[in-house]
Amino acid sequence: MKKVIVTGGSGFVASWVIAEFLTHHYAVATSLRSLKKAATIKQGLARYVSATDLARLTFFEADLTSADGWEAGLQGADGVIHVASPLGHGTELTEELVSIAKAGVQHVLSAAHAVGIKRIVLTSSEAASTPASLASGTFDESFWTQLDNPELDAYRISKVEAEKAAWQLAKADALALTTILPGAIFGPVMTSNLSSNGILLQLLKGLPAIPKVPMEVSDVRDLARLHRLAFENDQAIGQRYLAADQSISMLQIARTYQQSFPQLKLAVRPLPNFATRQLAKVMPSLRALVPMLDRHYHHTTQAATTQLGWSQHTPVETVVAAAQRLISLGLVE
Repeated sequence: MKKVIVTGGSGFVASWVIAEFLTHHYAVATSLRSLKKAATIKQGLARYVSATDLARLTFFEADLTSADGWEAGLQGADGVIHVASPLGHGTELTEELVSIAKAGVQHVLSAAHAVGIKRIVLTSSEAASTPASLASGTFDESFWTQLDNPELDAYRISKVEAEKAAWQLAKADALALTTILPGAIFGPVMTSNLSSNGILLQLLKGLPAIPKVPMEVSDVRDLARLHRLAFENDQAIGQRYLAADQSISMLQIARTYQQSFPQLKLAVRPLPNFATRQLAKVMPSLRALVPMLDRHYHHTTQAATTQLGWSQHTPVETVVAAAQRLISLGLVE
């Protein structure tokens, strides 16, 4: 039986990656900053994973900000699925967040090399393959985000720098690396960690006006499957794979919710783009959305589809499944 390490087991994406590997009969060990979270994580997974499969999950304590614990935790594994990444609080300086992100990659990949693990699949971000907002056309994995683009925030810059650091380490230590680049990640949550689904929760609770921001969506379940397919396929070694090419706007999501959940009595009013830009000056949560308002380009996931046989839910299926789970958790009155 093969064993994989999944970093950051309490995370939204990591929980689904763990479920994907467990249900395909791998042993999985996952890192936590505190083992106190282990019981809650198992409880969330039990909804989607059989007791037999869940019995192959173990935990170890390690933190991305420190080298401690990683070598011991990675012993005996066949590969590492490095999902964990610092999101930041929106208050860090760019240099600070970049430093944290790169250090996390360094600690995990160096530990893998030290214990003889070659195969690494790393979760990057579509942010690392994104042109300026005025660009048009279709972009594939060969495109790298230009760091001199003034539209980039600290988080996006940290994702570019972290992925570049991973490729440099892979070259230096002869690691068999694959990177996965998701867009906006939505889907059913397992625990109270909502991650990007927090936006959907706001829409379900009703907003006075909805920005018309288009997003390329990755379903978390499809994303987890792509990590496994990449891990299992030698053709994926040395490759980047975009994991989002289907778009839906926040306004379209709100209208979908209005139709799918009439009991919520949602009122949907579009927020004009000029108003979104003005509000972003005083609302930090909107600032990252402003460069996306006039976006005309899109990405392609053809590489994952043709090389790995990957397929995706539609964005409507994804956001409805996410909403049903948020409602079932009692988060929407």
